[in-house]
Amino acid sequence: MILAGGVGSRMRSPELPKQFIKINDEPILIKTIRNFEDFGSFRAGVICCPVDWVEYTKALLLEYGISPESVFVIPGGKNRNCSVKNGCRFLTERFNVSDNDVVLTHDAVRPFLDARIIKDNISAVNEHGAANTVMPVYDSIIRSATGEFFTQHLKRAELYRVQTPQSFRLKELNSLINSLSESELESYTDVASIFADRGYRVSLVEGSDSNIKITTPFDLAVAQTIITNLP
Repeated sequence: MILAGGVGSRMRSPELPKQFIKINDEPILIKTIRNFEDFGSFRAGVICCPVDWVEYTKALLLEYGISPESVFVIPGGKNRNCSVKNGCRFLTERFNVSDNDVVLTHDAVRPFLDARIIKDNISAVNEHGAANTVMPVYDSIIRSATGEFFTQHLKRAELYRVQTPQSFRLKELNSLINSLSESELESYTDVASIFADRGYRVSLVEGSDSNIKITTPFDLAVAQTIITNLP
């Protein structure tokens, strides 16, 4: 499940959502999809994108040779969790879903995902039921209750940066996301946190420094550098 609901406000790209910006002559979204296609073990993919960009996205997939019979495009929701909810509904209605079917939810603007992370996510869900891709925090981290003054120093050894994929058994994800109130759908910033708060054990999968999320012009410059230095 590719979450492509962003509109590019931090990218300062009002005409084109960030997932459609090209790096090395290919849209970021297409590069992201290629990682899952190359892995080769998925029954299907679904892209949740802004409703006004559904037809554009469908045309883009065709332009780059991605089959509409294996990767589907649907309208996302008003926030990330609503998009996940829409994606779950589509997949459970479209396919005969078993208790063991796994879904990986991934940011459309993380195009440098490698096969090892995908494999580790699937293995972690099969063993533990849920997985969250993370990286250690290298900077010192503090908390400020007001945004003006230091409130608390946090133990760096216990902190991680969240990446994606976040991965789950599809039936459990569908049940849990549909149990949330509108305010809960709005307040949670990622699905793994919902699972953890509901008492599920969420296994941690090691991410990668290159698995960046492209949200700002600086990130775009970093992405161009990564592309240039790929083997």
